[in-house]
Amino acid sequence: MKYEYDYTTVMKFYDWAECLPDDVDFVDYWYNLFLSQTKEKIESSIFRNINAFHWTRWKNDFERYVDGYVRKEGEGFYPELRNWYAHYMQCLVYAYQISSKAIAEHYGRDIFVSATQMFYKYHCYGIDYFIRSFADKNGLPADVSDIVKLGM
Repeated sequence: MKYEYDYTTVMKFYDWAECLPDDVDFVDYWYNLFLSQTKEKIESSIFRNINAFHWTRWKNDFERYVDGYVRKEGEGFYPELRNWYAHYMQCLVYAYQISSKAIAEHYGRDIFVSATQMFYKYHCYGIDYFIRSFADKNGLPADVSDIVKLGM
C-alpha cells in the first residue's frame, strides 16, 4: 500500500486545520494545500511526515518557504468542522491510493466546498461510509480502480 494510513500524520493535519484563524477561507486554503508541493512532499515519504515535530513546520513550508500560499479572507468555519474535514479528506488519499494533488485536480474546488456540507451527516457514520458516499456522489478519479476500506 503506497499511501498507508498514518495516525500521526492525520492528527497533525487535524491540529493544523483546527488552529487556523476563523477568518481564513478554509476551503480555499485546504484545496490549495492539496495541490501544493508541501503536501506532495509529506505524502512522498514516511520520514518527511512523521519527522516534522509539529504541523507548524508544514504550515510554514506551505505558506512561506515552498509554496508561498497567501491566505484569503472568508468563511473559516468552526474548529470542529475544520478538523473533521482535514481528517476525512486525508482519508480519501489513503482510500483512493492516489496523491492529494490528483484528488484536488480531479474534483476541483467546488467538490471541496460541497464536502464541508457533509459534516453533519458523516461525522456520525464514520470514515468508510463517508468515503463510499463521497465516491458514489462524485465519482472516482480515473487512476482509482478500487477503494481501500480503512476499517474506521
